[in-house]
Amino acid sequence: MSTGAEYSSHRPRSEDARIDETFVRILFVEERSDVADEVRRSLGETGRGSFEVVRETSLVRAAAQIRGDSFDLLLVDPQLPDIERSAVLELANDLAHRLPVVLLTGTEELEGAPRDLRDLIRERLVQADLPRKLLSAIRRARRLGTGVMTPEFCRLERLCG
Repeated sequence: MSTGAEYSSHRPRSEDARIDETFVRILFVEERSDVADEVRRSLGETGRGSFEVVRETSLVRAAAQIRGDSFDLLLVDPQLPDIERSAVLELANDLAHRLPVVLLTGTEELEGAPRDLRDLIRERLVQADLPRKLLSAIRRARRLGTGVMTPEFCRLERLCG
């Protein structure tokens, strides 16, 4: 199992970061398609620019994509089935030195919801103002440089802050 240490040496300087916020590429690591679809839809409806969301179901495969592709942010659900939560947090911490990382928590509590799951996810995403949180993480990385970054957390049940 990878810890991400092999990727930490590939740290872009803050001046290498893309400046344009009108188009943001996000690599989203999420096993469940309903959550990924609603995140993609929510980001597509925002008036804060254009978001392209590339979904990956494996964090290890996502880490490999980061080496080859240009992403502005990594969005990760830490409750992935094929990897322990502590390993997700460790790898996310290592990858935060390459690009901003936001851990999207609270999705596990949506399981077994009495209402339509997609409606509940949509409601929580609106409350969380996910586009603002993601753009804020990107701006922070540009301002401070990715070498000092740690993952940020965004909990769906509460307003992200």
